[in-house]
Formats: sequence, structure tokens, C-alpha cells
Amino acid sequence: MYKVFIVEDEHLIRDSLRNQLLSLAETHPLIFSGEASDGEMALASIMDVKPDILLTDIRMPFMDGLSLAKEVRKIFPWIRIIFISGFDDFEYARTAIQVQADAYLLKPIRDTELTQTLEAVIAVLDKQKEPITDRDTHADNFIFELKKNHFLNGIFSGGLSVPEVLQESAALKRSVVGKKTCVVLATNHYDKNFDDYFRFSDYLHFLFGADESIIFSSISSRFIKFLLMDSDMDRLLEKSYQLAQTLVHELKDEEAEDLIVSIGPIVERLSEIPQAYRYTQNMLQTYGVLRTERIISYEDDIKDGEVSPTNPFKLDLAQKIAQTEADELEELVLELQGTPGDTEERNRLFRFFVLTELGNLVQKKKPGSEQPLLEKMNDLDQLAAVAADAAEYTQIIEKLLAFLMAAHINPSMVKYQSVIQKALGFIKESFTDPDISLNVVADAVNLSPSHFSTIFSQSLGQTFIDFLTECRLQRAKELLVGTDDKLSAIAMDIGYNDPNYFSYLFKKREGQTPKEFRRTHTRA
Repeated sequence: MYKVFIVEDEHLIRDSLRNQLLSLAETHPLIFSGEASDGEMALASIMDVKPDILLTDIRMPFMDGLSLAKEVRKIFPWIRIIFISGFDDFEYARTAIQVQADAYLLKPIRDTELTQTLEAVIAVLDKQKEPITDRDTHADNFIFELKKNHFLNGIFSGGLSVPEVLQESAALKRSVVGKKTCVVLATNHYDKNFDDYFRFSDYLHFLFGADESIIFSSISSRFIKFLLMDSDMDRLLEKSYQLAQTLVHELKDEEAEDLIVSIGPIVERLSEIPQAYRYTQNMLQTYGVLRTERIISYEDDIKDGEVSPTNPFKLDLAQKIAQTEADELEELVLELQGTPGDTEERNRLFRFFVLTELGNLVQKKKPGSEQPLLEKMNDLDQLAAVAADAAEYTQIIEKLLAFLMAAHINPSMVKYQSVIQKALGFIKESFTDPDISLNVVADAVNLSPSHFSTIFSQSLGQTFIDFLTECRLQRAKELLVGTDDKLSAIAMDIGYNDPNYFSYLFKKREGQTPKEFRRTHTRA
């Protein structure tokens, strides 16, 4: 099934397009996934909904359809774009061609015209997932994949010198000079036969092959390997979350339903990449034992001033240390050994997380006498070895805890505010604002949109749009029963400028129209 998102500033045309689409969905593999009245609001929703087809007007306030399409294509390369316009304008049509639009439709749009256009787009989407049949193309692609895989294996293992890294990356038409890097790994289940591999590889190439900031290979039977590069850390982090969400979204219909993505730490030196790779690999291996979320991130596990909503142990060590008296140190050390009754593997991983978090807290202090405490914590292999040795683990955490307790942790470090709780509070206070969006809430909690979207959906099990809609419709039900307000007024009160869209959402969620709900729930 392919999701369709509508962007149109004229509500009557938007209503017509929605009704046409809902009718087509009865006989075609289409789902209406949402709508917006301008490009700016649409972009925020698209980040959350991730549609397959964008049906957008060209001339709109705030952000026009052409600008929207260009931004969407940067983030989600798979999206097919259909422009609609009331103007037969050559310049607009030419720009539409430049952004590789699938169609350019003039208003008013006839049912047959929209049907034919969407059927053509569906065929394109279906074809994108088919393997290339040309044997010579397969051979060339396979050789190129081998080169990429050799390069990534070498840089991840530390087996390439700096000159070799520069030479081989240049041969792949990529540059790592002066760039920060991030390792991303995803589970790979496409090792059954070459047909499966080629189909999968072709599709990954369609999604990421043109992006010069990414080197990837799916030739390994264990991982799909990515190396992301950018000179800006925030931009690189956002890119990593976008890539992870693209993988999970785009491959959800494939056989690899349990595809898991691990996002490693961002590093500045080529020599740090092997350690980043090992950490990323270790995180990926915690899935199933410790985790259920499909996107696992170093940023969310080791986060300054925050216990991550996706941290598998939900353990706020800074808070514990701040509340522990000197005579309670022995009790805390015992508590940090693990949980009686848990498997040794889980307790070993628990100790690994404790060591990592304690090291993170110590590193926040000024350099000085604490540095010897970190000697065995600079290497992930040594860290894992310490976690497996109960006696050495106990000895090290006793020293780390004693240092942190003596140093009196800064109150700003222990007053952790949950990102999710802050976001939920913001949404509940502002959900009636028609301008609220994923971008607005992400900015309020100081996260990038893709990062916020990831931790929000994984923490609550629903998207931002779904949660916002629930808040609005819950308020609508209260107003329907408790007031005599008109439906149009209620729609405006809960943040919807279009009463028809409000009625559509209400019936879709509640199984009855707002009028029917009011009639059945209002006391006589």
C-alpha cells in the first residue's frame, strides 16, 4: 500500500482531492495519509508520516509547492511528486521537470485524469522495487559493491592507512577530508540467493546511491554498512536519523520485517572510526536481549543531562549518585552489579552500560586527578572485558563512584528533564494551535526533527501526528457533549481550520461522525 499526502491551500479543492483519493483507495493500493494547507506545515507532517506520493499545489503561502518538493526529495528520495496548479505556466512546468515531478495536472482535476496519473505513479513505485535484469549492469554493480565493501571493512577495522583511505574514497567519488563521520549499521537478511541480493542492492542504490555524503555496502551477510560524512555535527546527526528512518520505512514491506538500525557516535578523526564501529556493532547486538526499538542510537544512550527514553535500563546514575551518602556507597556498588535472576548476558550488558555512563559523568569534570580512572575505559574491548570480570568491575566502579561523590556533581547534571515528558507537556498545552507541528515541538525540546521523531515514536509507540490527533479529538468529544457549539467552531477550537477535515478524521478514528457522536452521548 502506498501512502498519499495532499497539500492544497484551497479547502474546497482539498476536500475534493481527499474524496477522490478515498474513492480510489477502494480499488487501488493507496492510503490517504494526511493533508496540509501550506508547504511549511506539510513539510513538518511529511517528516512524521513519510508518504510515498505527494500531491501538492504549486502556488501556496509560506512555502510554495516547488520549494516543498525540493526539500522533500532531499530527505525522502523515494517520494513521487504530482503537481497541481490553476495556471498553465511554462516556468512552473519547467521547474517541475527539474525536480523530477511525475505529473503536472491543471485544475479542475477530473476523476479519470487523477486515476490515470496515480496508476502511472503506482507502476513507477512498483518498478522501483524490481531488480535490474541486465546482466552487464549486475556485474558492474557487483564489482562496485565489492570495492565499497572492501573500503568499509578496511576503515572499520583500522586496516587502512590515511593515504589509502583518501585514495580509495576518491575512487568511490567520495571525500572524507575534513569531515566528521558516523557509522550506521543495519541487520541484513538478504543472503539467501543472488536474486534477493541484487533486488535489495538495486533498491538501496536508488535510495542512497546519489548521496555523496554516504558510502554504503550490503554485500555482507551480517550488516548493511554505512559511513556518513559531513563537516557539521548537527547536520550529520540529523542525516543519520533520516537514513535510519528511511531504512525502517522503506524496507518494512520486505521480508526483513525485523530490520534494526544502530547509529554510532560521531567522531572527528579517521583513527576513531574503528572504535565507533565496534560500539555501533555492540549496540546492534543488544536488540532482543535488552531492546525492542528498531532504531538504536549512541546519542540517545549517552546524552548529556538526560536519561534517554530509549535507554534499556532507564537508569539515572547521576541522580542516584547525588542522593547517595558516603555510608551507602557499598549498597550502591552492590545494586550496580546487576539484577538477581537475570541472565549473565543481560547483567554483563548492564555492567557495560554502567561503566559507559560513569565514564561519561567523569569525563564531564575538569581534567586532572580523575584521568587515571579512565585508562581502561578508552577502549571498548577493554570496557567489555571489565564488565565480564566481576572483581575488576567492582574495583573500578568503587573508585569512579567515590570520585564522583567527592566531587559533588553539579546540580545541572542531576536535574534531568525527560525529553518526552517535556514534549508531551508542550503538546498538551499547545495542541489547539493550528500552527503546531513536529518541527515546532522538536525545536522546543532542542532536538532536530528527525531525532525527535525517532525517539518520540519509539518511546510512545505512535507518531507525533497520531498523538496530536488523539489530543485534539479527545478535546472535541468533550466539547461535543458539554457544549452546543457548532462543528465549525469546535474544529477551530481544537486546531483544525477545515471543518470537513475534522469531520473526516473524527469518523475515521471514532467510527461515527461528530453529529452522531453528539447525538448518542448527550443526555436527554
